[in-house]
Amino acid sequence: MSKQLKSSIQRWETLAEGVRRKLDEVQKVLILVRDKQTKLDGERTKLGEMKHEYASKLKEVQVGSHDMEKVTYLRRFLGQLDVAAKAIVTELEVLGVQQGKIQEQFRALNSEQVKFNTLASRSRKQLNEVLQRADQKDQDMMNVMRFEALKR
Repeated sequence: MSKQLKSSIQRWETLAEGVRRKLDEVQKVLILVRDKQTKLDGERTKLGEMKHEYASKLKEVQVGSHDMEKVTYLRRFLGQLDVAAKAIVTELEVLGVQQGKIQEQFRALNSEQVKFNTLASRSRKQLNEVLQRADQKDQDMMNVMRFEALKR
């Protein structure tokens, strides 16, 4: 019985370790996705600031000198900023979906690891109980033998 419990403990610990390795990998990917989201969010903010700055310049040029070449250049540049901002928003949405999937995978693996650790813990507890019962049985047998020896 104790041999079976020992192998059971080993099996659960091995499974928990395998899940832990996968969990570490998923956590690293999750960190990378979050870092990329933070970076893209910063870029989106910078683009917004640039767009505001260049829109102000466009207004100044339109009110002031009426330089058509400069006005055309600024309008094109503002259009390019809009395209870049939309691309960033799209990429942020994709990363958000990826992050959700990765978090779900992380939760599932974490749950699996807890399950295996719990099963290993139960097996250890059962093994200790079996060993204690065997020790108690041996003690009882020794006491009976002593009693019989003293009785004679």
